[in-house]
Amino acid sequence: MKAFKAGRQPVTLVLLSALVVGWTGATAGWPGPRWRVWERAFEDQLLVLRGPRQPPGEVVVVPVDDATLQQGSWFEQNRQIPAWARGIGTLPWPRAAYGQVAARLLEAGAAAVAINVVFAGPSRHGPADDAAMVAILRAHPGRIALAAEMLESSDQQGSGALTLVRPEAFIAALGGQDVLGLTNTPLREPGGRSLHPEAYGRGLLPAQGVKPFPALSGILLQRAGRHSRQNDPLTALHVYGPEGSFRRLPAWEVLDPSRWRPHPQRRALAGALVVVGPVVAQGDDGYPTPFGSLSGLELLATATANSLQGDGLRSWPPSNRDRALLAAVPLLLAAGLALALARRALVWRLGGIAAILVLQVAIAGLALQQRQLWWPLLAPAAGLGLLALVHGGDAYLLEERERRRLRRTFERYVAPGVVAEILADPEAAQGILRGRLLDVTVLFADLKGFTELTRQRSLAGQSELHVSQLNTYLGAMVEVITAHGGTVDKFIGDAVMAVFGSPVGRGVLVEARAALACALAMRQALADLNRVWEAQGLCRLESGVGLASGQVVVGQIGSPRRMEFTVIGDTVNLASRLEGLTRSLQTPVLLDRTTAERLDPALAPPLSLGPQPVKGMGEIEVFSPAAPQT
Repeated sequence: MKAFKAGRQPVTLVLLSALVVGWTGATAGWPGPRWRVWERAFEDQLLVLRGPRQPPGEVVVVPVDDATLQQGSWFEQNRQIPAWARGIGTLPWPRAAYGQVAARLLEAGAAAVAINVVFAGPSRHGPADDAAMVAILRAHPGRIALAAEMLESSDQQGSGALTLVRPEAFIAALGGQDVLGLTNTPLREPGGRSLHPEAYGRGLLPAQGVKPFPALSGILLQRAGRHSRQNDPLTALHVYGPEGSFRRLPAWEVLDPSRWRPHPQRRALAGALVVVGPVVAQGDDGYPTPFGSLSGLELLATATANSLQGDGLRSWPPSNRDRALLAAVPLLLAAGLALALARRALVWRLGGIAAILVLQVAIAGLALQQRQLWWPLLAPAAGLGLLALVHGGDAYLLEERERRRLRRTFERYVAPGVVAEILADPEAAQGILRGRLLDVTVLFADLKGFTELTRQRSLAGQSELHVSQLNTYLGAMVEVITAHGGTVDKFIGDAVMAVFGSPVGRGVLVEARAALACALAMRQALADLNRVWEAQGLCRLESGVGLASGQVVVGQIGSPRRMEFTVIGDTVNLASRLEGLTRSLQTPVLLDRTTAERLDPALAPPLSLGPQPVKGMGEIEVFSPAAPQT
């Protein structure tokens, strides 16, 4: 990995990264109203993805549900109403019926019972109903918690007023109001959480100058001799799942003696905290949660269980400044890593940012699962996404710029199809430019007597005609070389140097055979040009071609001011020397032994011309192709 050098990084990229980090910290620490809504929606989705949790078994719900009401209605329709079923077919229930349910639960071993019904004013079922309830409360002192409610109203001037509604008829029987708890729960505001009921009685009320009043869930814990394991007023409800997540025991089964005495759940009530109340027809009037609407009774059980286990949701860190710093940490790491990899490919930078995002989500998930801590996740995730966009866009532009540079470089030497093949792997293309060994076939073609012709035409003032004829010839040769898959390496005056097998090869045998076919086609193309030139009154041109095969060094060679992609080595020199021998041997095309051995054995073998002196290389056996030559 290349080391990061800050001085080499684009200033714009650094500034954009810093801007994203700053935005992320500010958004996490001081989110706007819309962002808070998105944050809560994100949190709810994570809770849904995590799935329901197992609530504590010691919190039991005894609902006055549809089944209980239908059971009471059935007895009323048949006019055979046992004492325990009188009045339970409709709401509101007789107060004595709630008392009887609570008494049986306590007798079965429940630690305490909370009745989630506000018994305001006298009973509609008459004084005997209230008297029966009083008797039950006195028989179980301090173990039954009753509900109270704070009502808010407005006077004619529009100012708010609070009225406490409580079961006046039972306060004396309870031994005081210390067993009363509020059923009020703060409404969930847009972008806010479902707060614990204690946030109302011990948070909102004191803020309005009203004496604190405990929630019914807190009173239930006190009656059972338990204590909350969390700071309830500052904790959000952490629901366990949809309606019905808690262990349930329908109220009519508790009231019916024939079912209650052998009931399998009686023994499981030992030490339980039980909530009793109606749950019918909550529908859209229930409390919204990630798992759907919950009834007031289910919400009371959730608040009780959260306090009992200390598993309510808490924001961490608590202060805005610390949340901003916490959210900025992964962005700083990701930005530093992305800048360190700024000279690498796009996948490296995006991979580093993605790894930090996965790590952050994993840590946040563990904090939520194990510690019930919610730390800013949406802002850092969005920041990492923006950071990926910034660095991904920068990497894409760099790669595209490099791709264009490579394309311009290679298009000067090879066919467009070969360029496309090279650019399919930019790393390999860079390797080609830096230099490597390749086994190729080199072709040299030169015009015979062209130097003398140049001198004559220069003296005759025909330089323009001379250049035009040369360019026509070179253009035709380039077309032939390209058609046979060769690469035009360079022009040396009237000489053409081509390479078969560079920068990409099709196999040494294929390249050698293509090079020979190209040499013969060049001869044919020149013959066609000569017929045209003769018709125009121009002189004929003759050429010689030398072919040699073997290893060469391929790469960009030159100075920083002028570079060219070429091949060097003994194979190149040998091809040039063979082209020169075509004049003395009166043979237009000559091959070395390596090239001859790579030709198709199914065709006529090339003709050996024996060892020939080659300047600087001693005697080397040379060959001419078996095909007819013109």
